[in-house]
Amino acid sequence: MSIKTKAIQTVVCSVASVLAIVFTIDSELTTSEHGLSHVANEEGCRLKPYQCSADVWTAGLGHTSGVTPQIVLTEQQAAEYFVEDISAAEQVVNKHITQTANQGEYDMMVSFVFNLGAGNFTRSTLLKKFNQGDHQGACNEYPRWVFVNGKDCRLKQSNCAGIPKRRTKEQHVCLNGW
Repeated sequence: MSIKTKAIQTVVCSVASVLAIVFTIDSELTTSEHGLSHVANEEGCRLKPYQCSADVWTAGLGHTSGVTPQIVLTEQQAAEYFVEDISAAEQVVNKHITQTANQGEYDMMVSFVFNLGAGNFTRSTLLKKFNQGDHQGACNEYPRWVFVNGKDCRLKQSNCAGIPKRRTKEQHVCLNGW
């Protein structure tokens, strides 16, 4: 199947276009523009649903709630869902951290929750170390989160090579900021 055919079938959208809409939505988000761009670029943008590496129906910029194979989003809907999903991830981070995070640390924890879910975050050694004041140790936990449905994403045959790259970026920003 050609790249053009694949693109048409998946209705790929522009992350930049959707982010431009996101930045015009009046919201109370505390994730920085860099953080929002990071999550959006890692998720990619598709207006037609697809099954992600965890076999979950996904559309827009990583939106999963209520997604069925039949829906097709507009860029406006993708932007609105993204703001809702980031807001939900921020609520989880804000509820569970007991130490003050710098912007890079905060943005990467929001990215973690967005990608891996609230349960994984609340049970993580990353959160425990952060709340104990070991911020460097917390940042160094990101590379451990490279498994999807029991598959090690560091292995080529797992077809999820983007996950270790994402975790490396998250670790770097957590340790060094933007």
